[in-house]
Amino acid sequence: MRGWSLSLGRYFGVELRLHSLFVLLLPAVIMLSSVISNAPFRGVGLWLLLLLAVVVREVGRGLVNATMGIPVTRLVLLPTGAVPPADETASPLSPLGERFLAMAGPLANFAVGITMALLMYTATSRVNLFERPWFGPLHLLRSAIWAQVLLGGLNLLPAFPLDAGLMLRGQLRRFRGQAVGTRAAAGISQGVATVLVLLGAATLNAWPVLMGVCILLSSRSESVSTMATSAAETVTVAEVMLTEFTTLAASETLEEALHRSVQSLQNVFPVVRGSVMVGVISRETLSQALRTGGNGYVQSAMTRTVDTVESDELLLPALRRVQHTPGTQLLPVMRHGGIVGIVTPGNLSQSMALLGRARRARNVSTARADRNG
Repeated sequence: MRGWSLSLGRYFGVELRLHSLFVLLLPAVIMLSSVISNAPFRGVGLWLLLLLAVVVREVGRGLVNATMGIPVTRLVLLPTGAVPPADETASPLSPLGERFLAMAGPLANFAVGITMALLMYTATSRVNLFERPWFGPLHLLRSAIWAQVLLGGLNLLPAFPLDAGLMLRGQLRRFRGQAVGTRAAAGISQGVATVLVLLGAATLNAWPVLMGVCILLSSRSESVSTMATSAAETVTVAEVMLTEFTTLAASETLEEALHRSVQSLQNVFPVVRGSVMVGVISRETLSQALRTGGNGYVQSAMTRTVDTVESDELLLPALRRVQHTPGTQLLPVMRHGGIVGIVTPGNLSQSMALLGRARRARNVSTARADRNG
């Protein structure tokens, strides 16, 4: 989901990103507010109230995460709440820990919503809290309260990435294994999402439809990610590495290297001195170094500290390294001290898909041979 989101910066060591659905929701609620109340700014206020409810949920979850020592490096904010990376939601927790974490978000929303309602009734009794619609641009104070309450209630549904859905997925993984448990949880999530979409369509209410779409996208993304990770546990780096690649010599000039890089589909290149790899350099770095420092040598602009993997190493550690090491765009594959291939984030998904098809075809051929034999 990272590719569908915008960065909001890093706070307390956590990278916050806003999902594109949340971004697209802003002009939608502005248009809705213009039609209903002829006041577009109320749509902005309504959008901010939903964002506030999501932030309250994440503060509650963050406090529990910190108490239990669970590291969180990135959150993608959706209208249903935030989604952490798949490998962080997969960290083992005790059943009691899962319950605490699952209840943290809804309890935080309920507590803030009830507090806001009490403060409102203390200030004035003229506001009917239960007048319909509960969440809309006509009454932002009532909407502020119901945004908290409804988001808390929504997260009690057993669908990923909602809080109760995370707890359900943990239970299913514990009893049925990670791959089967994730598929089962994704199926339940998609069922809940479908019900929400149909309910919204039947009642002409856009909010259940929006929440259902968010759940569908999140559960599908999580299922695909987990299946890829599960498959990667049995695949070696040699099976998915690129064996046809371009290297640059450390003694080449920047002009020569940039000219050769144009003839390659790679964006990042291993740098070698003889048969020994000594660093990596990107096409962008080549261009920038040539522009700012003149025509020097590749070795003066390359990155010398490079993570490498052995060709017989399992793919999963390599996959995590590419995804979570800052700035890693290429992973050189070594055998007996020499470079024999490369792995990039771009080629992993395609290689895994092709490898999966090849394995399925091999299994079908083996099964047919066994039947004929």
